[in-house]
Amino acid sequence: MTDLASLLEIKGVVAALRFYDDGTLMEAAGEIDPLHTDLAAELCYANGRILHHGSDVLTTISGKAGWPPRGWMMMGDGLSICTIANVVCFVKNSEVSFNATLKALSELEGQ
Repeated sequence: MTDLASLLEIKGVVAALRFYDDGTLMEAAGEIDPLHTDLAAELCYANGRILHHGSDVLTTISGKAGWPPRGWMMMGDGLSICTIANVVCFVKNSEVSFNATLKALSELEGQ
């Protein structure tokens, strides 16, 4: 997979976005209101930064490296957010394969 639109081919994925390293929106695809894409990118960026801070704390507490997060998930009752690096998918829990989604996100991570 090479672009966001290809993520929409995964059953249960309803929208996807990619953001720059400062949290601003790079691109979006799927069923997401254009008015909400910038906010979604900022939300996902902020959650990623919080996880990086948490990994720094774990390194300090444990005295061992090896905690850098690559991504995160937020699960709701019907919808979830799956993120790796700066690529995000919004998914319907009852329809999606989380394994397939995370694999596809991993493939897009470095692009």
